[in-house]
Amino acid sequence: MPTLRARVEQLVTLAGSYVLRRPATTLAGVPRVLAPVMVPGALAWSALLAATGAVAAARIGVRVRRAPVLHPSPAIFSDPRDLAPVCTLISDTHLVAPGRSPCELEEDPSQWPHGELPTRASLTRALRRVLRDVAKHAPSTVLWCGDQVDTGDDAEWAAWTDAIDMVPGLSHRLLPGNHDICFNRPFDHDFALTRRSLRERAFADHAHAAFPLFDTIVSERGPVTTVLLDSCRHPSTHVLSNAVGQFGAAQLAELERSLARTRGPLLVATHHHVWRDERFLHPESWFETAIDADELVAILSRYRRRGARNHVVVVHGHRHVLGAGRAGEIEIVALPSTTLGDKPRGVLDAKLRYTIAGIRGDGSWGVAVRDVGAH
Repeated sequence: MPTLRARVEQLVTLAGSYVLRRPATTLAGVPRVLAPVMVPGALAWSALLAATGAVAAARIGVRVRRAPVLHPSPAIFSDPRDLAPVCTLISDTHLVAPGRSPCELEEDPSQWPHGELPTRASLTRALRRVLRDVAKHAPSTVLWCGDQVDTGDDAEWAAWTDAIDMVPGLSHRLLPGNHDICFNRPFDHDFALTRRSLRERAFADHAHAAFPLFDTIVSERGPVTTVLLDSCRHPSTHVLSNAVGQFGAAQLAELERSLARTRGPLLVATHHHVWRDERFLHPESWFETAIDADELVAILSRYRRRGARNHVVVVHGHRHVLGAGRAGEIEIVALPSTTLGDKPRGVLDAKLRYTIAGIRGDGSWGVAVRDVGAH
């Protein structure tokens, strides 16, 4: 794992690139004779970018601290025989283009102490194994909790399409992850959000959905509601904003209006976390949690209190760590990477997994994690 000093140095380097590169790029197109006149303006521009970036980062850090504290509660993990199955959960498959490996592993290979880094072929093969197992042993409605692909490239989506086409009979519901639509590589920027628009279009071509996306599934214990929320509504212009999560006021208002007409068990799927741990000291944690997570949890808590049968569980991906807890009256389940594994201590275990969500005999939610084997 990189040391704290190494991470700080990397952050400073990336911030320097963000602050200096845009003015430098502008100056590159200026005739040399005018450059001396433009340099003071470029330096002032850099200073303004640094100041506004620092203010934005501070605002995010303060805002995200309103998220509810998660209290570990593994009781939601259940024997699959005790569940009336509802849907299958998959997350963070990170399919890549030919010749690449997942960006995070290329940047920090110590997360993968299993020999050669995963490739397009190995990740696609792993996903096919998982989907074949789902077709045999799990509900056919599959909810994908983001980061289906690694950078939003068309070649990555082609690999995803090839994998799901090999296993017919499943119904797929996708929500975006930061790697699907927000991702800018280190020292790369997208200040006009042009490339983000292309990634959003590619995602829409495969998801065919507007958010919030509601669905009703009839289980052996009655109808339940699932809703997918887009937590990637914060604009991402450079690598330092790649992972900032946000639902947005419009989407949350639509969710609350729709829940006013809803009753019974509710499963909410997002990409970003909707909670924080008690200490919440490391800045990296701020980019795991949606900055308006407190508003979402408040809406869901009001729904839960409206009726004894209104059990609520939130499932999310993003950090590739399997876990469960409670934030007030809301159950929360964090999903590992389906194709790369669980990463509880910063190292992926390379085990293929997916999760089955279902209703227990008392009407509450339960989840069962199914292992498919090693990568």
